[in-house]
Amino acid sequence: MKKLVLPLLVVIATMISGKSQAQEGRIIVDGYYGYGSLYNAIFKAIVSTDESSTFKGLGPFGFRGEYMISDKVGFGLDLAYSSAKIEYSETTTEWDENFNTVSTTYDASLKTAKVGAMVTFNYHFVNSDKFDSYFIFGLGYGNRSFTAESDYAGYVSPTYNSTFPVASRLGVGMRYFFTENIGLNLGLGLGQGGLLNAGVSARF
Repeated sequence: MKKLVLPLLVVIATMISGKSQAQEGRIIVDGYYGYGSLYNAIFKAIVSTDESSTFKGLGPFGFRGEYMISDKVGFGLDLAYSSAKIEYSETTTEWDENFNTVSTTYDASLKTAKVGAMVTFNYHFVNSDKFDSYFIFGLGYGNRSFTAESDYAGYVSPTYNSTFPVASRLGVGMRYFFTENIGLNLGLGLGQGGLLNAGVSARF
């Protein structure tokens, strides 16, 4: 482990020590995919205790756009989507006209999805020609829906939406540009986008 610490510090120092990059007036766009959604974790835990059910999840994934009003401060917009779904079978037993029991199996599912759009404030505490690191705070609209479905005859699918449709994020972000305009991004934090997200960045 100690053998890895020094090379890692050298790499970080090399990225940070590059010449300062003028950012004021620039636009930066990130596409990202995240990991660490609360509802994905809950749905996976439910499936792990029931072998007859399966889990499907998507995201969180999204796009961020940021406009730099100075070399240190940027305002932007973050749009994101995520979903989690459990599919399972349920069996009902009924009496037929001859008073014999008849069992019928139906396919059913429970799905949750969230759409979020929030305004972000970013403070860039490291800014070189290659490496960009910043604190992020975001707040906006986020609606989570819950839908239950079944192919049982006459079943009416209910849908419930968030009582408090709020999206937010508090965390830190990093970008490494391997060309003047194209790079990679990494984010750590709480809220929209998951605990960890990463993707591709472009600046103009």
